Amino acid sequence: MSKIVPFPIGKKTAAQSIPREEFEQLAELALDIVDRIVAILDEGDGDPDREDGGDAEPSLGAPENPHGS
Repeated sequence: MSKIVPFPIGKKTAAQSIPREEFEQLAELALDIVDRIVAILDEGDGDPDREDGGDAEPSLGAPENPHGS
């Protein structure tokens, strides 16, 4: 990164309203950037759907316990 912009500490900034059309464009741009970052990370990992433990993850529901839970 060529420029680091420090976060303003103790400085209160007033939010400015922007037109809805501009907000929608900025939101779309942010989503595109996130999609690109995810794609880059997936490329670095190889198969994006493969996990280290495979299907060895615990169930999202209650644990299986035949003696009661």
